[in-house]
Formats: sequence, C-alpha cells, structure tokens
Amino acid sequence: MHTRSYFVSVASAMAFFASAGFCQAADPGAAPGSNSPSNAAQAAVTTPRGQALGASTATQQLSLKAMLDSYKPYPTPQLSALPQEAHSLIDPLAADNTAAPKIIAGMPGPKTVERAAGVAEPAIAASDVAQNSITPFDYGRTSLSTVYHYTDRLLDSELADDFPYRTVGWLVFVASNGGSYRCTAQLIGRSIGVTAGHCVHDGGNKAAGWIRSATFYPGYPYLGMSAPVYWVNTTSGWYNNGNLDAGYDVGVFTLRKRTGTSVELGASTGYVSFCTSNCLQKYWYLTQLGYPGNYYSGTYMTQGEHLEVSDTRDYLYGSGMQGGSSGGGHFANLGDLTSYTSGSLGNWPYRNVVFATTSWGYTDASIKIQGASSLSGPNNSNNFKGLYNGACTQARALHGAASCSPLP
Repeated sequence: MHTRSYFVSVASAMAFFASAGFCQAADPGAAPGSNSPSNAAQAAVTTPRGQALGASTATQQLSLKAMLDSYKPYPTPQLSALPQEAHSLIDPLAADNTAAPKIIAGMPGPKTVERAAGVAEPAIAASDVAQNSITPFDYGRTSLSTVYHYTDRLLDSELADDFPYRTVGWLVFVASNGGSYRCTAQLIGRSIGVTAGHCVHDGGNKAAGWIRSATFYPGYPYLGMSAPVYWVNTTSGWYNNGNLDAGYDVGVFTLRKRTGTSVELGASTGYVSFCTSNCLQKYWYLTQLGYPGNYYSGTYMTQGEHLEVSDTRDYLYGSGMQGGSSGGGHFANLGDLTSYTSGSLGNWPYRNVVFATTSWGYTDASIKIQGASSLSGPNNSNNFKGLYNGACTQARALHGAASCSPLP
C-alpha cells in the first residue's frame, strides 16, 4: 500500500506535480495503442460539477523576486514505496495491436507575440556551460536494464515566446488551506487549460478540496500576460479518492479574459493539441515541460526528455524535476519542423500533443523517477471528453460560442 506524504520545502521534496474546439477529432493511423477504447464507457463516467473560483489578486505579473516569494512550489504528492524494477527496456519495433489515441488539434496563434520589458535572462551556472553552449544540467539513469534514463535542460529563452512553448506557464493559486502556491499548466483552448488534479483540488477531500482562486501566466516570465481562472474541475477519481499512481490526477480550468484586454488569452498565445482517449500508451517518447523549483528556482521553463512506460496506471519515467513541475504537460512531437519532405514524418505525424500531466514522485530523493497521469486515464476511465466539455460550457457562457466547440 502506498503512503502519501506532503513536503512544503523544495529541498526536501523529490516530487512530481504534477483545442480544440474549432477542430474535428483526428484518429491517427498506425501508432502504438494502449487501452481498449469505449465511448460508451467513457460517457458513463461522471465528472464532478466543478467549482467557480473567487476573484484572484494575482492579475498583474510582479517582479521575479516578488513572484518567487509570494508563490512557493506546491507541496507534491509522493510515494514512499520503492519503484518496481520490472520496467525493463521495451523494443519500440515490437508489435503492438492496442488502440490508437484520439487527438484534438490545437491552434498555433500569431507568429510572434510581444515580450515583457525588463525580464532578466537566467544566470547560467558555469557547470551548465561547455564550449559556448548550454549543456544538460541534470541527466542520469538507474541501471542499464531499465527505462529510467532522462535529460533535463533549461529551455532556450529565445523559444519561450514561440509556439508551443508559450502556451505553457505558471498556474499560481490559493489552495483550500489558504496557502499560496504555483504549479505548471498549459492551454488546450482559447480559454481552457489542463494541469494536475492536485493543482486544483486536494484529492479525496470532495467539496472542501477546491482551490480558492488562481491566475495563469503563459510563457512565464517572458510574455507578461495573464488571465484569472474562473472555474476548475478534476476527475471523479481524484475528487473522491486522491490516490497516487491511480491514473486520475488530472485537472482542467476555464479562464476569464486576458488581463487588461477584452480578448481570450489563447487568441494571443495559441493552444496545443491534446489527447482525449487511449492516451495511456504502452510506451511513448514524450517531452516534459515544467517549472521545477530545484532548477533556477522554478523561474524558467525546463524540458525533460525520456521514454515513458505505462505498465501501471500512470506513465513512469526518469526525471530530476522536483516541486513546481506539477501539472506540466508531456508532449508528443514537441516543437515545429523547419522543413520536411513528404513521407518523412513517420506513421504518427501529429505535433505538440499533450498526453499526460506530471503527478507524483518518491520521498527518497535518490530515486529519480516520476509518474504522470494520462489525460484519459487507464481504459479511458477519466472521461476527459466530459472534463473538456464542462470547461467548454463555462467558456462559452463567459466568452460566447466562438470560444470552443464541445467534443462529440
């Protein structure tokens, strides 16, 4: 039985925190599949009613120091049990006859966006620089016979205001206990975002577990944009139980208008593609984005690259990220191609697709392994379509029918 514990200090925590509307769902062709899909079964899973939030006081971006002082990396759920050693290397060419994921396409948005003035560049540690370039500041493996290999690196600041990276940012919030914290989140619609369930709800605390208020800052700290969170929701599993490595630590939110404007935030940044069913693949090469407090105080975005496996209810992977990375997206085919020829994209050409959000880690800091909950959950038990449609209903009520389209 896993024991859950919480740690406020980043230093003491080895943890993991944890489109579409205008586009039709695309059913990818040949791709590794995972769970047996069932639209009827997914529809039968009810979702909580969600919670409208109070007004957020964190509407304008403060100085970096003030933001870091005001919002601490969220205390992150952690497992005390030792990881299974059964996750051996998987042959990516092995036959896999499970179902393919269903993808909802995102929108890149404007080609360029204006940066905030006066944002300091990170002071790169000398140990992270070699031959006039930035080297990975954390990487490793547990043993050659496992899949827990990873590379974590600081995202190049020149990419921070480019799509899709600018859709990812800080989610700062006042928790149910009155504490002020920050997680990572990303936009999957003009006014719809996805994060970890524990970044919007305590887990298992039902009606008493909702956060009180929140604000989202995309492309933090370079864009200087924000939008208050109007409404949040999570899966029924997280709302009622809150167990770790259970596949349901996923949350969604609906935003008000971009602060100081009459437009939706995603109209300025664009929004990424996302998976709605069969998101828990047997194995998948994904790129994790987040703001872990153990790298540059969580001020700047970090990307982690690794193979992820799912022979439990969550994705498991090697990582050095800690508190503050909760809710960060795990993307398939992250980034844009500068050029390509017909037929060179492989069997699964969809880009910038969120499959999961960072959820948990281990209390033992020497175990550099994290877990991420897929959006759809095991056997599509999260009813992510229902979660998205609930957020879309709120967005349409706030911004009009053009904000999003419910998924069929």
